[in-house]
Amino acid sequence: MKLIEHRKIINENPKAYETDVKGDRLVKSIINHIREDFSGVRFDSKKKNILKEIVLLLFEAQEHRPFFHVEGTELPLCWNRPSDWNIDYIKYEWGHLLSQNQRPEKSSSIENIGLYSARCNQHIQSSMNIQELMVYGGLLAQRISNVLTNRRILFESDKWKELLEELKK
Repeated sequence: MKLIEHRKIINENPKAYETDVKGDRLVKSIINHIREDFSGVRFDSKKKNILKEIVLLLFEAQEHRPFFHVEGTELPLCWNRPSDWNIDYIKYEWGHLLSQNQRPEKSSSIENIGLYSARCNQHIQSSMNIQELMVYGGLLAQRISNVLTNRRILFESDKWKELLEELKK
């Protein structure tokens, strides 16, 4: 399958951006990214339910789209890895706002990850810190600013703080 075909099938699926978030795959994969900050925590079914809620809150802060999703184009500018071009939805991966390559001491924070498409993670951010991407300006800078504002509001909320406390118990 060619990239243009993959982008078309994503565009034709009204649930393309939410399908992957509803499953358990992202809950399982988030554990690997945050384990260092939650050493000693046993991720049993109760903790996984908390993580599911956290994943959904992060997704909501991103307005139910990949982190770098911009509107106003005929076909989506977010897509999957070539090995996943046969699926008609975005298969999310965890990206790090502060790059693992530039700030590894901060990279395991749950507040340092977001839901990216493979294209966003590998081609747009590509090991840069999120602030470095603002120099691109335009729609991308506006999108980043909006998502960061939504995330700041989320991270200051009582709901977020309660979930993190429950996760640490």
